[in-house]
Amino acid sequence: MDVHYISPSSLPSRSANSVHVVMQTRALADSGATVTLYACRSIADETDLPNAIGRQYGTATDGIRFVTTFTRSTRALNLRIALLAARRLAGARWPQLVICRNLYAAYILGVLARRPLVFELHDIETGVRGVLQRAVLRHPAVRVVSISQQLLEFVAREHGIAPARRQVLHDAAPAGMTPVPWDRRRPQLRELVPAAGEAWDGVCGYVGHLYAGRGVELIELLAERRPNVLFVAAGGHEADINVRRARNHRRNLVFVGHLPHQSALQLARCVDVLLMPYQRNVSLGVGRYDTARWMSPMKMFEYMAAGVPIVSSDLPALREVLSHDVNALLAPPDAVDAWAEAIDRLLSDTALARRLASTAYSQYERQHTWHHRARALLAAS
Repeated sequence: MDVHYISPSSLPSRSANSVHVVMQTRALADSGATVTLYACRSIADETDLPNAIGRQYGTATDGIRFVTTFTRSTRALNLRIALLAARRLAGARWPQLVICRNLYAAYILGVLARRPLVFELHDIETGVRGVLQRAVLRHPAVRVVSISQQLLEFVAREHGIAPARRQVLHDAAPAGMTPVPWDRRRPQLRELVPAAGEAWDGVCGYVGHLYAGRGVELIELLAERRPNVLFVAAGGHEADINVRRARNHRRNLVFVGHLPHQSALQLARCVDVLLMPYQRNVSLGVGRYDTARWMSPMKMFEYMAAGVPIVSSDLPALREVLSHDVNALLAPPDAVDAWAEAIDRLLSDTALARRLASTAYSQYERQHTWHHRARALLAAS
């Protein structure tokens, strides 16, 4: 199948959307599709893009054709990519499947040109982008794929999207991830985080951005409450990392900074407990966005694939995948004591920790790989 994927992404970059785009197109290619990916390049040398993607995301790019434009700025990034794709597709034979995670491209090609396409819906837009999104969602040529049931139900009510035009596909994790044997985790973790070599009661890990609402403040409070437990946070942009490090004076809280994607996944596989402390209002790094009501974070599925027990915020969108005492422990986002008690349970009850981790891992293997998601996209086209 000839698949054209129009992204909103700069490649390579630290953005979550770029990880989603790279992993999804890789899985589409692995599923037998011929994939053309539209994006911006953050590097000048187009010939080095496959190698740069390999270094950043740890994945091959064979079977993917890149159509890119170079920019170091994020200004009008989505629009640049949309115009690039529209120019390339104008007058050409329409591909068997066009997937847009790019709102401007979905509007130009789906609404104005009336071409059939799939629109990947990840959040609700406002202002001018909200007007464009509303037109896209209501157009009969557009099939809507939403990352959560909460989000799909909201837009279906608001915009009258018929059942035949809508589908829920949660985010995912790379296929083939295997847990690190329990007795090898601490030695491997020491290679990434030397402080893990000290005598701690346990190690809790967090992988992700440090934006408001991601729960890093909760982790700081937990480190204060549990001084004999090491808390490791990986990820973030340099400005956020520097702020956190400057105000952190605790030995048991380490901000390791940004890691290549594969190194971040390795860190997650080697800790004792993984933390997902999303708050009731979650930022994407842009002040006006709040995704807590309908998010489906990749972090959740990568945590499940790590084979490590999870403590997560108890939020409706996350309960679409996680169940308390079945594949995770859930706690109210703002209840520090409940989080501390959940960590204590997992560090003191090996049988519980292994049961939760095993159940989550089995669910990941059955339902939540990028290959499962790719096959669902291709089957519905």
